[in-house]
Amino acid sequence: MQWLKTIGSGVLFLVGSWMLVHIFALLGVFMAAAFPLWWIFAPKLTVCFLCRAQEDGSICPFCRRKINKVDGLTPKTLASALANSMVMLVFSFVSLGVVYTENRVLQRTGLFPATKTASFVIPSRGQFRLGEIFPIKIEITNNNNPINAVQADIGFNPQRLEIQDISTKDSFANVFIQKEINNEAGYARLTGGLPNPGFLENYGVFGTVFFKSKSPGLVKIEFLPTSMVLANDGRGSNILKDLPTMSYLILAEEITALEAEEQKKLVRDDNVLGESTATQLVFFEDKPPVLGTTVDLTKKPIQPDKPTNMIMEGIKRIDQMIINFWKGYGWGRNRMIK
Repeated sequence: MQWLKTIGSGVLFLVGSWMLVHIFALLGVFMAAAFPLWWIFAPKLTVCFLCRAQEDGSICPFCRRKINKVDGLTPKTLASALANSMVMLVFSFVSLGVVYTENRVLQRTGLFPATKTASFVIPSRGQFRLGEIFPIKIEITNNNNPINAVQADIGFNPQRLEIQDISTKDSFANVFIQKEINNEAGYARLTGGLPNPGFLENYGVFGTVFFKSKSPGLVKIEFLPTSMVLANDGRGSNILKDLPTMSYLILAEEITALEAEEQKKLVRDDNVLGESTATQLVFFEDKPPVLGTTVDLTKKPIQPDKPTNMIMEGIKRIDQMIINFWKGYGWGRNRMIK
């Protein structure tokens, strides 16, 4: 049974080390800053690392005194306390680097389960005049996974709106394989993506749809259930969480002729069939949808998570929380970015 005890001790050591590294990555900076204060107000609770590491009777480089472990290992001077604080600071930065590396390696190797976190965003401005051309950005937010491909399918009332163009200018994607506009059916699709390692940011613009109002009344613009956001996880997991809908009011007031001329400048033919630029490759073709049209996010049954996936998801959430905290998002603020 000795081997069992050895394995158990090894597992406890690994788990304890993992927890210690993650605690230091999150709180190490605060612990380092507080160390001199603890030394002043509660010196017995502090330990000089070099006194602890070296043999009894030797000279501690921090304390500049002979080490006597019988008398305790508390830093002997303020300079020693500050030096130990710097050691803790180094440990915290190293721990943060380890956590960041762990997160990136596990994401890129596909070991993390790709959870449905990504969301499309529709701007909430409420009203436009007759004949007005207005841009609606296809934005993705709350992304916690590297994105490989996006298919944005948009539905609208063709009696009240028509699409003038779909622009990919300023898009995070650099390869586009399908742009489809059907003003008779009230439907549009933009499909594209980018190669490995994918899009890693929390927020990004995928494209911009230029609508033109045709008749007054309330009109709804929505993302259809065939929309997809595919993760770069080796499995092409669809991580799209929800399908937003927004209503706009088209006023009976028409824009002037001068305004109509000015509005034409809004629509620019940025993407010509087969055009290659320094940052984007665009080749739109009339062929069946590349990513399919039969996915229904509202009817697909939710599969229970496997225990392994739950563990990996827990690791992922902890890593992401620590990384986002030090990026300046704070506790959960990244969920609110628009």
